[in-house]
This record gives sequence, structure tokens and C-alpha cells, in this order.
Amino acid sequence: MNAGGRTISDKIIDAHTVDPADTGAYREVRVDALLGHDATIALLVDEFERRGLKIWDPERVIFTNDHFSPPATIERADISNTFLRFARKRDVTHLMLDRGICHQLLVENPLCTPGSLIVGADSHTVMAGGLGACATGMGSTDILYALATGTTWMQRPATVRVNFHGALGKFCNGRDVVLELLRLLGESGARYRSLEFHDLADRPLGQDDRFAISNMAVELGAKFGVFVPDDVTAEYCAARDGHRPALLAPDPDAPYERAVDVDLSALTPRIAKPWSPGNVVSVQDVETRPVSVAFLGSCSSGRITDIRDAAEELDGETVHPDVRFVVIPASVHVFQQALRAGYVTTLTDAGAVFNHSSCGPCGGIDKGVLGADDVCVSTSNRNFRGRMGHWESRTYLASARTVARAARAGHIGPDLYEAGSAGS
Repeated sequence: MNAGGRTISDKIIDAHTVDPADTGAYREVRVDALLGHDATIALLVDEFERRGLKIWDPERVIFTNDHFSPPATIERADISNTFLRFARKRDVTHLMLDRGICHQLLVENPLCTPGSLIVGADSHTVMAGGLGACATGMGSTDILYALATGTTWMQRPATVRVNFHGALGKFCNGRDVVLELLRLLGESGARYRSLEFHDLADRPLGQDDRFAISNMAVELGAKFGVFVPDDVTAEYCAARDGHRPALLAPDPDAPYERAVDVDLSALTPRIAKPWSPGNVVSVQDVETRPVSVAFLGSCSSGRITDIRDAAEELDGETVHPDVRFVVIPASVHVFQQALRAGYVTTLTDAGAVFNHSSCGPCGGIDKGVLGADDVCVSTSNRNFRGRMGHWESRTYLASARTVARAARAGHIGPDLYEAGSAGS
């Protein structure tokens, strides 16, 4: 055990270290849960079976077929079936068939709690940090080892403290916050660091905002993107699980590599230009450009508050005739919430198209991939060249509200939030 103050990630790694006497930089640690999806777990099936391995604890594994749901090609159907046979043969308790994106399903699951240590076969596993968990993505070989043993090796990362002050304005949400962090720090600004988020805002950030911020912590290079759990965390878990969880806090003298302060009151809507999530400017400073596709979805921003914001913008309005507006809720549960709230009717009346809860066009998979001439404004988490489709297509990253405004206007540009514009 290390002497002196400890950060959130220090405490979680210490609590999960297999040998309590081990104080080295690299630790063998036990994991509380393992997350996997069809596209990556299928890669390890042959080796897992060749070695005659068993899953260490099928009740602590969450598998979902989110990339190929439902499969769009014969090849992807075969991959999906390989994954499903593997999961069913080994009696994986939390096999979520066509229920949504794995990262959203993780935070909807009681296995994800404050203080837990989670690994997943996808980089955006970090999103569970929105609930005060240390969660990180790993490659298929590392996941194979963790799946068989319930352990992995992990280096204790240095921690960057991020303080949120002030209060978000009417038109901003967690997406704008994390895009601002990318503007400030860049894509490698937190490389193999733990980003520890302290919500000191006048109005605490909502849980969906926190998920959006933690999700894109990996775009900054972070190993973890963990919020210090508080009443917002406790209320979310209590509504999900029927009881309030124990909350973990860093020590007052915890060591931080540095601190970053973000004044939420000064924040305006942000947008990331091609071809980097770190190429961020204010919407007021982006060049005017017609768009052909608007996408609201992905594990980053396909939640109920995002769909609500879009519905507010398009209530009684119409999507521009030159724009295809695709909406994909992050999970079936989110879709059901949107149905009950009337947001699906509002958005489809305006001309939006709803698709089944899955990754879809975010990874250039299906349900709205981009052609060569397409310009897309998207709530997805990456806009690398060719990520959402054709190499010549262009993707801008923004919040759901900005995406909806662009879908209505038919373009991005400074006028989206000018006084007098619709919804301003």
C-alpha cells in the first residue's frame, strides 16, 4: 500500500491488487466486470477454445452484439453467430442480444458501480468512469487473459485533476464540455493518465453529461476518465439498483500531475472540424458549410437527454430537404424512454429517421454510412478520415442540439446560435 494521499484511481487499483504487499508501478489486479462485443470477442474465440479455457466468472461478463445488430452482410452475420455461440456455450449471464451499444448497456447494469475496476474489449469502456468506476479498453489478447483469469496487469497512471466551475448555459451540455477539453489539451493531452473530474459547478452536471465527458476521455489519450462520485451518482444508481452505493473520494492530499480548470459559465457550443476530435472551435467561429447528413447516436451521445434536446429544437419544425437526419438511441431502454416521452413522434414528424440501437454509422458499419460527397455533423466520438464512411467524406463533431439545428438549417455555421435564429 502506498503511503500518503491517494487519488481515485490509486485507491481503486490498490483495492483490486492481487498481492496487497505489491507497491510497484505495475500491478496484477482483479477485475469486477468484463465488457465485450461481437466484433472484438469473435477475434479471440478460436484461441480461447484451442487452449481449452473457461470464463473465470460468467456472471461478471457483459456481452452484446452491438456492431452487427442486426448483421448487414453474410460475413458479419457469421461473425455475430460465432460470438453468440461462444457466449451461450459458456452461459454468459449478461448476454444482451440486440439491446444496444455495449458501453450504454454497461452503465445500465448493476455491475458498474462507483469504485469498481472494469476492462472491456473496446476503447470507449472508459465511459463507465461517469459513475466513478475505473474502466478501460484493452486489445483482444489482453481480454482473453482477463476473461480466463479475472485478472490483468495494470500500470498505476499519474492523475490530472479537472475542476468544473460555474454553470452550463442553456445551449451547452457534456459534449461541449469534453470538446472544450480537447481544444485545451489536444488528442495526447492526457496520454496514459487518469483524468479525475471534480464537479464543483453551481448546478451539478447531469449523469448523461458525465457519461459524454468520460466517454471521450480516451480521445484525449486517457487510461481512465473518472468522476468523483457524489449525490448525482448515488441517485442514478439508486434509481437503477434500488439502493444507494458506497461512494469513494480522493484524499485531500492526493498527488496530481497538474490541475485543469473549466469555467462552464463561459462555455459556448463547440464543434470539432475534420479530421480530428481535437480540431475544436466555437460554433460561432466555424465556417459556413452545407451538410448532407446529420447523425444523433453512438455511445458518446445517444442518450435520452440528447434525444430530448433534438426534439426541443425540431418541435414543429422540419429537417432541411437536403439533409438525411439519422437518430440511433444508445440502447433499447433509451429508445423506450424516447417513445414514452413523445420524442420519437416529434422527430419523425420533422423528418428524422430512427434506426435500431447499435453502433451504426459511428464506425462506418451500417445504417447511414457516408459517401464521397457527404458532409456530416455528428454526435459520434471520432471524426478521423474515413471513420464514418468514404475517405473523401467529412465529419464534424458536435452536441445533439447543434446537430439538430444543423439538420434544420441545412448547414453548419455561426448563424446556428445567432440571436433571432430558431430556438435561440
